[in-house]
Amino acid sequence: MSQKAFISDADAALASLVWNGIQNDSSAKNIISSQEQISFSSPKATGTRGTRKLSIFLYNLTEETARNAPPTADNSKKSTTHTTFTLHYLVTPFTGDDKDDHLLLEKIIQMLLATPLAVSLDEKHNIGLRVKIDSLSLDELSNLWIALGAPLRISVSLTVSFVEPLIDPQTQVKNVTVAPQTPALDTRVTQLYQAVFKTFTEQSSGWRNRNMFAKQWVLQDFKKNTDMTVEEMLTTLNNLGAKLEQEGSTAELIKPLNLLAGYYKHQLDQLKGMQKVSRNQSENLETINVWIKEVETLVEVLGR
Repeated sequence: MSQKAFISDADAALASLVWNGIQNDSSAKNIISSQEQISFSSPKATGTRGTRKLSIFLYNLTEETARNAPPTADNSKKSTTHTTFTLHYLVTPFTGDDKDDHLLLEKIIQMLLATPLAVSLDEKHNIGLRVKIDSLSLDELSNLWIALGAPLRISVSLTVSFVEPLIDPQTQVKNVTVAPQTPALDTRVTQLYQAVFKTFTEQSSGWRNRNMFAKQWVLQDFKKNTDMTVEEMLTTLNNLGAKLEQEGSTAELIKPLNLLAGYYKHQLDQLKGMQKVSRNQSENLETINVWIKEVETLVEVLGR
């Protein structure tokens, strides 16, 4: 990914992600027939162009400083600081029919909820995009539309951030499964636990930042499939970390871990259940499979 082209890279990746979700759904495809009908212009400008039916408008960006410490060959770490940007988009349908506007936006939201990670922008460095649905209040939305000089319309706000994993999760899992029962295993178990903990804490944080309806749906779905609330799972994972530090018994924490793996399998089934699986969604299937493998391998090692 080029530092100079990060906005155009994000634009192209987001448009591709949305279009792949549309063209793989028969009802949405009947509303938008080509990617050329997706515009990056403001909603006000897009609304005046009859050929454009969806606006993906970058209305703000914020600068963030990230500190990464990737492991070296001798397991030492050297911290480096670099600047990244978080992009804020407003997605607004302009189909000319309120019912089609609602259907199109519904399909886009469903697709984004089933997408933990967008396309890889730089396979060499494993850099991708994480897309999160914002939870803007009515006042915030009203002020945004006033600033755009247009009347309030049905829309969804997205936050797009760059993601660069420090450690390849597949390499972690491989190392854990083949390592002998030695003190070095403790380090790998800790790394594996940290990967599981990091994945779920990032997910739960993202869920809570979604709009009220999406947040309520996903939290209820998690409780339905695990018989645990998100807070209870976070507490369980925190307790596991404390047990590992104290070298205490973790037997009572095996069942919640199995429930977490089961929930990831549920997410996998939901994504597979879409009519067609695009290349981007195929990558997300691989990501969820890694999550499942991480949890199941951690259960296996803890059970020894």
